[in-house]
Amino acid sequence: MTKELKKSNKQSNDEIDASDNIDFARYFNLLFEKKYLIICITVVFAVIGTVFALLATPVYKADALIQIEKKSSGVPGLGDLESVLGNDKGDTATELALLKSRKVIGFAVDKLKLEIIASPLYFPKIGKAIARRYHGNDFNLPWYGSLLGQHYSWGGEKIKVAQLKVSRKYLGVGFTLVNNGDDKFSVFAGDNKLFNGELNKMAQNNDQSIQLLVTDLVAMPGKAFLIRKQYREDVIASLKGRIKSKEQGKGTGVLNLSLEGEYPKKIKSIINVLSQGFLLQNAQRQSVAVEKSIVFLNAELPKIDAKQTLAEEQLNHYRLANDSVDLTMESTSVLEQLVAMETELHELSFLEVDISQRYTKQHPRYLALITKQKDLQKQKDKLNKNIKELPQTQQKILRMARDVEVNQQIYFALLNKVQELNVVKASTVGNIRIIDTAVVGRFPIKPQKLLIVVIITLFGSFLVVTFIIVKAAFKRGVTNPKDFEEVGLTVYATIPLSEEHLQRSLKSKLRTKVKRNKRVNSEQLLAEVNPSDLAIEAIRSLRTSLHFAMLEAKNNIVMISGASPAVGKSFISSNTAAVIAQAGQKVLLIDADLRKGYLHRVFNQSPENGLSDLLIGDSTFSESIQNSSVENLDVLVRGKIPPNPSELLMCGEFTKLLEYAQQHYDLVIIDTPPILAVTDAAVIGKQAGTAFMLARYDVNPLKEIITAANRFDLNGVEIKGLIFNAVERRASEYDYYNYEYK
Repeated sequence: MTKELKKSNKQSNDEIDASDNIDFARYFNLLFEKKYLIICITVVFAVIGTVFALLATPVYKADALIQIEKKSSGVPGLGDLESVLGNDKGDTATELALLKSRKVIGFAVDKLKLEIIASPLYFPKIGKAIARRYHGNDFNLPWYGSLLGQHYSWGGEKIKVAQLKVSRKYLGVGFTLVNNGDDKFSVFAGDNKLFNGELNKMAQNNDQSIQLLVTDLVAMPGKAFLIRKQYREDVIASLKGRIKSKEQGKGTGVLNLSLEGEYPKKIKSIINVLSQGFLLQNAQRQSVAVEKSIVFLNAELPKIDAKQTLAEEQLNHYRLANDSVDLTMESTSVLEQLVAMETELHELSFLEVDISQRYTKQHPRYLALITKQKDLQKQKDKLNKNIKELPQTQQKILRMARDVEVNQQIYFALLNKVQELNVVKASTVGNIRIIDTAVVGRFPIKPQKLLIVVIITLFGSFLVVTFIIVKAAFKRGVTNPKDFEEVGLTVYATIPLSEEHLQRSLKSKLRTKVKRNKRVNSEQLLAEVNPSDLAIEAIRSLRTSLHFAMLEAKNNIVMISGASPAVGKSFISSNTAAVIAQAGQKVLLIDADLRKGYLHRVFNQSPENGLSDLLIGDSTFSESIQNSSVENLDVLVRGKIPPNPSELLMCGEFTKLLEYAQQHYDLVIIDTPPILAVTDAAVIGKQAGTAFMLARYDVNPLKEIITAANRFDLNGVEIKGLIFNAVERRASEYDYYNYEYK
């Protein structure tokens, strides 16, 4: 078989590579086979999702509507004049930016004292969720509350901190306030007590770096609360990031202001105060503009009054000196036009002062004002040319009369504007209106509990399915004996998995952990306990194959080994020996695994006076070889675990043992350790007439079996054949193991 294995190495590598192709039918059947595991894991994740959804903090949403109306004129009170220059529409983008400014948000933070954090101390993870669901009039006192801690709150506790002043070093530092009863409390920083306090009285520490005023404290004595004063800038920045504002429809000027949070009353108050602050700052901006206009006009009134008085005196003096010259009808008409133009030019100059403070000279409004000024100036120059054609005396009187009329018109116009602006200042409301005050929905907007449960459940299903598929993809243990035949390995027997033996092995391992130093008779020999088991029937078939395999062997010694641990060597060795002994042959079973052999447990024997003791001369053949409960079957257990197992097996005493066994027994079966782990099997195999190697179903990859066979070949040990152990009936293996006999 070794020569055939060498020839088929190249072919086997190609076939192994081909086996790496994805077999969808196999994976589908494998998932169907693991359906109960998938269902169990999915249910576990569904429970986890349900618990998570129930413990998740509900988040509510408060929103309000604000309207931004068209802006009023730049200089209030001069709207009639500015109408010729056009009006700006309200800049929604600017108002949105102002809405989230530090000034507006800071107004809400200061008014609501949002930088002060005060809340009951809840048990981690579950305490707040339990308290949130309690709606009684008294305190919630669950039976497990005292077990988890006396300081924790479970529902009904309240605290209100009206004032908390701390020095800069205590900003952001958390304190613990413990209710002492009778409206008294103590404040701690960690385990250090800072000071005592009383309700509705200012409390402070020795250096007055902490000043605290508590106006409401509802809790049982011993309950604790967490208090902290945050940095005002941090609170403003956090609130700025949480507040959402957007325009409802392009160009509508209607803003939607919203905020999400855990506490409905708190977020509702924040939105309402924020809206009021936005409205107030807008009105203040308008009021400031009006105030500036009033100050400017009041400063101009005395100047115009002085000019008017001087102009009247000059006109009267000239008339007296020239015998009271009157104007003609034509001169009177020219005078009226000049007065109107001069008045309008002066008003435009006042308007330019205001516009220059808000716009550059390239702004359309500024350019329109300059154009209007130039047009009026051209008309004025034209009238001045007509005046030059009048007699010298008429020209002089006309100019003087013009100055008097213009100054009078401007003076009375400014006086009226000042009065109008005072009225406007008293009634300034800005261009912002609150359409809808903040409202919080009846139900939280998130988390969506059903969606959370569904997502976590699906994630659990995906996780377990992925694990099964990935495990199967990387494990790639052989499941079909045809794979061995195709690479030149002869399969002498296929042993089905024994459920009874599997259960007994699990119980044995559990009991061995508890009783490590006691003899445990829990595995038991399956051939004795249940001789009709399907695995035993297959071993009887192996007995027949073994008989023919040994016809040309050099001796009656059979070695059973494997590529790796936990493939069932001891199970096959012990039950094969028992089945052959039951057929009338005298059999010796040797446990040559001097490191981890456990055949003594199968036969309920002590591990002492075994093979290792015999090899080092501490016992004789007759003392070491023990009778078993099976007739014609003797057992040589491993003995004490030696420090040099391989060297002991290479000594002459082991050869003498095998010579003695050949003479006194019809068959000698040796259970050896795995060849890929240690070299013991190669040492024993040289003295065995027949050698078999075990491969476990869905455990040993084909490459591993080939490597183990090559290892034996390099050490001069010929493997007679392969025993395929623990074969399972699986839906994923649709090509094999479809037999059963009842």
